[in-house]
Amino acid sequence: MTTNNDNTIIAFLLALQDLNTSLSTQDKQKLKEVAKQLDTQPKAWETYIKERLLNIIFANTELNQSYKFYQSKLEKIEEIPDDLLPTIDEISSLNPHEKVVITKGFKQKSEAIGYESQLNNVVITISNAEKPEEIVKKAKFLEKLKQYLAQFNSAN
Repeated sequence: MTTNNDNTIIAFLLALQDLNTSLSTQDKQKLKEVAKQLDTQPKAWETYIKERLLNIIFANTELNQSYKFYQSKLEKIEEIPDDLLPTIDEISSLNPHEKVVITKGFKQKSEAIGYESQLNNVVITISNAEKPEEIVKKAKFLEKLKQYLAQFNSAN
């Protein structure tokens, strides 16, 4: 699978998982806004949402340092194996409060699949949590991805 050259979301999730301090209330609120926009308008990623997420990252020194570390590692990789994608079950397990979903209006013809959609779903789930910096630590696929990055970067 060839990934999009924009590894912002992956680097953010990896950096958030490494965060040792809690996010501020303001940052948590900003993350919820990013999640809402990503959920309702994913095509606005390049024009609007990405910049808002980067502003959150850059404003937090620890998060920013870790983000830059992972971003530099991800830039060296052209392809990330499909088995490193989060599964639907894994994304669901990240949601601390199982909510009953009620479908209104027209039902989607297909489910969101693929690399960017799965990562967007992870960001949306984690960002809507009360303590996103704790929920992200439960994401097993990120640990696998860290191992893959370590192996890839040591081999090159």
